[in-house]
Amino acid sequence: MKKILLPFICACVGFVSPHAQNIPNPVIPRVADAGVMKYNGKYYIGGVGTNGDFYVSQDLIHWSEPIHAITMDNEWTQGTGAKNNQIHANDMLYLNGKFHLYWSVNYWGKDRHAVHIVHAESDKPLGPYTEPDKTTWLDNRIDPKVFKDDDGQLYMYMVRFTEGNTIWGRKMKNPAEFSSEPVCLFASLPDTWETMDNRVAEGPWVIKYRGQYYMMYNANHTGHTWGNYQLGVAQANSPLGFNNGNKYSYPVVGSNQTPLEEKYVDILRYTGKNYTPLFSYSENKPANNWYDITFDDSGWEKGEGGFASKEIDGSTARHCGTIWQSPALWLRKKFIADKNPGNLALRITHYGDTKIMLNGTVIYDKKGPDYCMVNLTPQQRKALKTGENILAIETSAKRSNYFDISLFDLKNDIADDILFTPGQPNILRGPNGFEWWLVYMANRNDKSRDQYIDRVQFFDKTMYVDGITGPNTPGYHPAPALPTFSVDSTAPASGIFSQVRPSATYLFETGIKTSGNAGAIAWWKDENNYARVGLDASDNTWYLSVKLNGKETKENFELPYNFNWNVYHHFRIERNGRNLKINLDEIPAPTKNTFDNIIPATPGYPGTFDITGNSLFDGTIYTIGFDEDAIQLSENEEILKGDLSNKYELSFQIYGLDKNKFTGCYPAYIDKNNYVKAIFNGISGNLEVTVVNKGKIKLQKEYSLENLRTAYPDVKYTDTYEKNYRFTTPTVIDALYLNRHDIDNKSDFTANMFDKFSVEYLTNGKWYPIDKRNAEIDDNPMYNRLTFTPVKAEGVRFINSTATDLQRHIYKIRVNEKLKESYNFRTVRDNEKLYIFVDGRELDMLDISLPASKVGFCNSNYYSTYQGILYYHIGEKQQIIKTSSEK
Repeated sequence: MKKILLPFICACVGFVSPHAQNIPNPVIPRVADAGVMKYNGKYYIGGVGTNGDFYVSQDLIHWSEPIHAITMDNEWTQGTGAKNNQIHANDMLYLNGKFHLYWSVNYWGKDRHAVHIVHAESDKPLGPYTEPDKTTWLDNRIDPKVFKDDDGQLYMYMVRFTEGNTIWGRKMKNPAEFSSEPVCLFASLPDTWETMDNRVAEGPWVIKYRGQYYMMYNANHTGHTWGNYQLGVAQANSPLGFNNGNKYSYPVVGSNQTPLEEKYVDILRYTGKNYTPLFSYSENKPANNWYDITFDDSGWEKGEGGFASKEIDGSTARHCGTIWQSPALWLRKKFIADKNPGNLALRITHYGDTKIMLNGTVIYDKKGPDYCMVNLTPQQRKALKTGENILAIETSAKRSNYFDISLFDLKNDIADDILFTPGQPNILRGPNGFEWWLVYMANRNDKSRDQYIDRVQFFDKTMYVDGITGPNTPGYHPAPALPTFSVDSTAPASGIFSQVRPSATYLFETGIKTSGNAGAIAWWKDENNYARVGLDASDNTWYLSVKLNGKETKENFELPYNFNWNVYHHFRIERNGRNLKINLDEIPAPTKNTFDNIIPATPGYPGTFDITGNSLFDGTIYTIGFDEDAIQLSENEEILKGDLSNKYELSFQIYGLDKNKFTGCYPAYIDKNNYVKAIFNGISGNLEVTVVNKGKIKLQKEYSLENLRTAYPDVKYTDTYEKNYRFTTPTVIDALYLNRHDIDNKSDFTANMFDKFSVEYLTNGKWYPIDKRNAEIDDNPMYNRLTFTPVKAEGVRFINSTATDLQRHIYKIRVNEKLKESYNFRTVRDNEKLYIFVDGRELDMLDISLPASKVGFCNSNYYSTYQGILYYHIGEKQQIIKTSSEK
């Protein structure tokens, strides 16, 4: 057996700043609605702004210069203005030797409209692509996405202009033909986050993972002047099973201004417990001292912030409070500052030249338009006074008029860039084969749309996105993890990867091009002990051959009759101890794909083999790790998993926690004298972390599991006079928060919103009343707070107190969670640093100063279940394996 030799390349990145490892979003400038394909270890992207070009990347971060791949050439767009700049919303699929490219022509012209879905083919990922039928289009209307199910069946999802923009699905006979009528899946729902402005549901993308189907989609108007474009998820049990009832009730990716506004007070609009939104303004140039706090502005007009030449219905980014038509505008706003305010940040939106003064000191002066956050520097804060202050603004019109400003007290936080309008999602496996990544378009401040990437995680079977993020977003948001090792070229050589670190749990992937007998080595110990997964053209089969102690057994499985030989096919092999799971061409291998107790649990090497010769291999990666459905521990049981490493990630979901139980894990374990232990303690309601080094406790920290969370009504149980909020797991709660602004009329600012409802909680299938007597105005005057004796609830509901009241009044609420039965835990070890996350919230970064470690699970006083377990080694640098014929 040949061996593959590799130079051991290693690079470590130092910790430079709190955001040093953040994803450098955006990763591609000025590319909007785009589609991405992963093929043989490389990513290909094209769409709006590329004019038929593709960009190529190996890591989703660094992209090539544009390479031309498609020139639109068909009869039905000839004579119109529909050219390559109308190639929108690409989708790409590799199938059995052919690359299929789909896009939507989105041309609305005076000559005629051309708004249809197009299909083209190529033998190469970079084309040239040609349309097999130039006389007509494939289907109507926009945003095509083709999904291949586990049985090989293809489905196309598209958007039709029926009930607004509506998502439909359709079975396909082959990549160019349909086999069934279209099925309407869903439109955006009124009175939800999906219809903040227009009725739009579009941009569908579908994946299958852990036995579930996930569709990510867009809702609301795409334009940045609305600012409401957001990403949602529907989760189903079948490819055409998506509907309004299985949508998540909340957006999974939205503007980062939404949590900012939920958490912090705009002190220009709230004074004490009151809502004070009015500015003093003049459209005529005032006297020279107009910016002084003592200036008499009693003769000026009064108007709500958001000064605009026109109203954009439903816009949050360009909210219109007061109509402004003149060439220039002067504004004054008095506000109260606490004695010891936290970090202050301005949010400023303007079209023309703008100058802002704080108590007469210029703190902002900008020519032209902007939409940005400005963190006040220590020098600027010197102008601030305890008590009353004055902001004075001079702004001008440009092509149209707009100005708005907010001032937030962020306490200890720092404002990020404005990141908003995420859209046109693509969800793919990351470079290491374990991670999932979202590739999408978004806007930053007043810049054009660019391509962003963010991590997709799964809390067992619930999709979660760590985004929207930019380079200045607080917290730990690293770039895609690299594999442990990879082969970065088409290579005829085959053999054992004998210089990689052997393991008992790993992922091995490779592309194989053969017309004979070749494949992947799933496990190698020696010449008498190995497992091989191969393709055999002589009988049109794939097979698993296992040799143990010199005795070989082999299982052959028939391939589809039209399986194309001498083109690339892709093997994905997951080894978890004694078990193998095998995928061929991105879906479970035909007939059988899981093999339990098939090999010993001893560490081994992966590799490739070529029996007949002249085969090629490409896109080969090896990542130590495992993706496991569940682990169950009995009382006081502990198990260890993984390999010794100092760079890895572990995540899982725990179930069954309550106030009398505790369970946890070892984020790092070397031996009984050196480890890190993390315990969910239901008695104290804390996550307790202990670091032990050389038998001595070096660190003990407790993190409260209490969390104030935003909840959206569940549409399955909600209508105009009953708002029903269901929890994903039974939860102990002790406070509810309602926005004092009526959801349909912001100027209606209520003293006590709880007076409009009866409030109840659900437990064990029955509803019980919540005492409202403790309702009051919160420290954040935007909210009413209701505190009560803690109850364990599966949900809460608000029923309008008056039978004739058919108004909504509220939409989102905030719930104070004391303790839940289920939590997601995630830890990342980066050499000496250990990051701790619960339910996506970063709790801490610890300096652990421990040698390479394993991970483990530890239980105490009940039978605990860990589900959706993901562990993988993080490659330090792209490790390139040079193939060699050396024996």
